[in-house]
Amino acid sequence: MKKYITYSLTVALAIICGTGAWAQEDTLSMDVTFTGTQELFLKNAAKQQAWPKIKESVVEIPSIKYTLIPNKQQVSIQPKLIEPAKVLVEPKLTKLYKGHVRAGFGLYTTPLLDLHYMDGRSRNGVWGVNYYHLSSAGGVALEDSIPDSFSTNSVRLWGRKFLKKHAIEGAFEWDRDVVNYYGFDPYLNWDADISDTKQRFNNIQGDLQLISYHRDSSKVNYHGGIKFRNFRDLDDGVENNVDVSTHLRTTKGTETYHGDISINYNDYTFTNLNDSTEGNQDQVLIQVAPQIQTRIGNFMVNVGAGIWIDAQSERPFHFYPLAEASYSLLDDLFIPYVGVQGRVEQNTYRSITDDNPFVLNDIEIKNTNRRLELFGGIRGTLSSTTSFNARLSTTRFEDFMYFVNDSTYSPGSRFFTLYDDLTVFNLRGEVSINNGEKLHMQLRGDYFLYSTGEEEHPWYQPTTRVTVTTSYNLADKLVLNLDIFTEGQRKAKSLVQHQDGTLETDGSYTVDLKGYADVNLGVEYRYSKRLSAWVRFNNMFAARYQQWSPYNVQRFNAMLGASYSF
Repeated sequence: MKKYITYSLTVALAIICGTGAWAQEDTLSMDVTFTGTQELFLKNAAKQQAWPKIKESVVEIPSIKYTLIPNKQQVSIQPKLIEPAKVLVEPKLTKLYKGHVRAGFGLYTTPLLDLHYMDGRSRNGVWGVNYYHLSSAGGVALEDSIPDSFSTNSVRLWGRKFLKKHAIEGAFEWDRDVVNYYGFDPYLNWDADISDTKQRFNNIQGDLQLISYHRDSSKVNYHGGIKFRNFRDLDDGVENNVDVSTHLRTTKGTETYHGDISINYNDYTFTNLNDSTEGNQDQVLIQVAPQIQTRIGNFMVNVGAGIWIDAQSERPFHFYPLAEASYSLLDDLFIPYVGVQGRVEQNTYRSITDDNPFVLNDIEIKNTNRRLELFGGIRGTLSSTTSFNARLSTTRFEDFMYFVNDSTYSPGSRFFTLYDDLTVFNLRGEVSINNGEKLHMQLRGDYFLYSTGEEEHPWYQPTTRVTVTTSYNLADKLVLNLDIFTEGQRKAKSLVQHQDGTLETDGSYTVDLKGYADVNLGVEYRYSKRLSAWVRFNNMFAARYQQWSPYNVQRFNAMLGASYSF
């Protein structure tokens, strides 16, 4: 019986403890049966009737009052002097002399006169005149009886009128050049006529230009005009050239739009050497080259297209891509770049004689097609005074112009033109130093590899070329100028027998032209800002070489002169 009561009490206690978990319920319903003599009493569950509330506590900040005790401070004033105010003004312009003359005289009876005069500074416009003369008795022919003198004369009048947002420029120029055809061997050509070796070129040209100066870059700025040239020689060769061209430029946001448009007409008449009849070669060349340039951060891109129309050629229409991309590294310290381009290079009788004045006037004139040029490299600045450029390129030419010694109408002293395809690989390095007015130096070196079309060699094209130009100003009293020009080995083609030439199967001769180094030194002493004396040594090491076979250049030549500003 006791055991039964114990089990009953245990069950009852478990039930009572379990009901404690439900003490918060609204009702309690349970049936319990107790067997025994012990009486148990259960209390009613106490339910919480209140909900929690947030008690706001407000702290009042007491008001603090301060009482100031009046105390008079004794202050002593000590004024200081103030320096007078300085008004920022533009620096005073240096005195501008209206005229400058440079004159000298050298070996081989070589006088020099270079004159410049202008009307000074003006807000309305400016004009000026230039005159240049250089002549020499020669002294380079293989025999003294062969005339070899030359002379150059040039007169130029120019003017510029300033308008509100434009400027009008005009110029008139006259050039007169005289040469002699002394380039032949009198021992191999003992019967050559030396009484008619003189050639004279006269050139008259003028141009008129209109230039805009809009400060707002979003407006279109332009530079355009018209040029006219009349060029003639002693052999009744006459060339007239008219050129109309303009350059446009405008900026929209980060993009710059620019382009070139030009139309050139060239007419050349001459006397045929075969039958003495009049011959004519004319050409029309049109160019349209729109381009867009943009910059995104350090990246700059220029993209465009060149459209050329060479009306008289076998293939008149030419299209060339014009593109270049570059990226600036370390604030322009290094700028790698890559690009592609092409163009038509115009050849005229005037441009040909500027390059080689010993050509026949009855020659074939073709424009050179620079079909494709791929280039890339890196340029930059090594310091605030030094910049550099390393460049690699390959160029494909169509109708590249060569010069070949003629044997029909001269004893080898005159040249005719020959055209062929040519591919040129070029490795170039340049360094430029500009240290204010004290030092200017530029060094450039080129290495060339060639691949010809039908011709055996790239005539007169060098394998290497190095140019050094230096000017040093010592205390603005002594100015030294050093120029060095070098070219590697070249090959020439001649239809005339040459004692140093190699006879080819086609009857022509291949002549090896040695490389050379032409060193020129100039020293100028400035007695004052207006007066100076100078001496010039040309080819100071007396290098013996030929620019055109077999034309020898002057060896050592010295010239003494003075300069004066007025």
